[in-house]
Amino acid sequence: MKRFLFIVVFLALTAVSPLYALVDTVYVASDVPPSEGNLNNAIAANIGDLNNKVFKLEAYGLYILSATITIPAGQHLTIVGPEPGSTQATAPAQILWTSSTAPDTRFNFDCFGDITLKHIWLLYARTDGSQVGSSLQIENNDSSFQNGYFEDVIFDYSPVPQNASGAVGITAPHFRGVFKNCYFRNLTDSHFRYYGRAVSFPFGTTGWHTDSISFTNCTFANMGYVYMQEGAEYADYVSFNHCTFLNSMMFTLESPWWHWLSVTNSIYVNAYMFGDIISQRGGGMYPNGGAISVDSISTFGFSVPFIESERHILFAHNSYKIETWLSAYMDHGNPYSDTAGPDNKPNPQPMMNDRTISIFNDDIGWPYASMFNNYDNTDPGFLLAPTNVERIKEFLLKKWTDNSDISWAFDTATAINGIWPLSENLRYTNATLRTAGMGGLPLGDLYRWDKTRYNTWLAQEATEKATIENWLTNGVTEVKTRPGIPEKFELAQNFPNPFNPVTKIDYSIPRGEEVSLKVYDLVGREVATLQSGYQGPGNYTASFDGGKFPSGVYYYRLEAGSTMLTGKMTLIK
Repeated sequence: MKRFLFIVVFLALTAVSPLYALVDTVYVASDVPPSEGNLNNAIAANIGDLNNKVFKLEAYGLYILSATITIPAGQHLTIVGPEPGSTQATAPAQILWTSSTAPDTRFNFDCFGDITLKHIWLLYARTDGSQVGSSLQIENNDSSFQNGYFEDVIFDYSPVPQNASGAVGITAPHFRGVFKNCYFRNLTDSHFRYYGRAVSFPFGTTGWHTDSISFTNCTFANMGYVYMQEGAEYADYVSFNHCTFLNSMMFTLESPWWHWLSVTNSIYVNAYMFGDIISQRGGGMYPNGGAISVDSISTFGFSVPFIESERHILFAHNSYKIETWLSAYMDHGNPYSDTAGPDNKPNPQPMMNDRTISIFNDDIGWPYASMFNNYDNTDPGFLLAPTNVERIKEFLLKKWTDNSDISWAFDTATAINGIWPLSENLRYTNATLRTAGMGGLPLGDLYRWDKTRYNTWLAQEATEKATIENWLTNGVTEVKTRPGIPEKFELAQNFPNPFNPVTKIDYSIPRGEEVSLKVYDLVGREVATLQSGYQGPGNYTASFDGGKFPSGVYYYRLEAGSTMLTGKMTLIK
């Protein structure tokens, strides 16, 4: 019952946003320096009636904060800009800080209530270009829910905040967040390798919690961590779908405390650039892993209201690559790596460590941990990545040695001057990855880098989401590929048959299709999904584990395009 509550809460949040009971539009004129504070003034004038207002900003508008914008408890602030186009005049409205040092800049938004931002460029800097350690803070000390909906928001140039959280900081017991088509860009700190962060609890706090958080068609480029969980603070439900992760200095997803987690249709490039240094593993046997780490509850160091068999973790249709320039620099060509011993030399992080892989392979202890259709060591070939290679090398050397400071952000002038469109382009050329997603679509963020394919994706979004939820809830048995390209569709008799409790099912598809292979009991109830999603032409073997099902007759059905084939098998215990 608790899981269904998560889904209802998550769907309810996406259904009401961003038009949350709005009946009146407040048009806010752009600031024209030296004038500042138009957005502050407009919100202050309507502070008791935010639930019934939407604040509409101008395209290419400049909104200079003269103070923190505070949302009272029980109120919902909605700020919307025009949808950006491809010219400077249609740039997203930009919100940033005054150059005055008078305001308290801990928080650009202090959200005791709910917040919706859409088509906004949120710059964590002053008008003079200097970084500001602010956070958009979700905070509440009582048991009420805090909702945040962010669509097409650029979170740009955020260093370590003053409360040591992230671009979005969580100090609330029940946060529910939706991030759609967002770009977390240059969340870099010149000193700390583990800041900035996209979403994070503050360092050293306890008692805060995220109920559900999702990221769909989002990009995370140049940052310390992407998503942080520490200090016994974690989320019950976390989802990343069609996301692009590029140049994370440390953890992409931290820590291994996942309850419900799905990562699908996503690209990782240069994860955990600091590298795996054996002497710094903290006594652990394994490297952290660049994409995802999972470990048993016994390692958490705190109690949780669930057991191992109630954890649902899905990692499917993803790719991973450490670029050659980075792995080579870890190995040689700098004063540290050239002289460091084997235990102190940085090594590229694997996609995941052996402990994580063993959990995904343990169908008995972890029946709902599923991993399939992933592409390791596969370079997407970005057209123009926002990667400042030389500055990253300098930063790494300083972190490996004297821990001195240097900025490693990419093209900060674009953000500071509001130049549009952005110079980078994370569309890519790798033909395999361009059809490796569900439905034969490209992996990664489609909204920002591949609008044509994004529009195709929109048509299958609901079906894709339902499939991912089914995989996450019920688990998926790994499907393995066999050599050869078949001439026709075939579904073989399972072997062995009868079986107890595991059997294999071979099938063949002669052309790329959306393929499902499901198992049903004698009365037609679906009991397992062995495959659901796009597969290229080939021969495949699926495993079915009947350990948790009673003896009896079961049917397995292959559907691929207009083809439907069915087999019959018997489980005898």
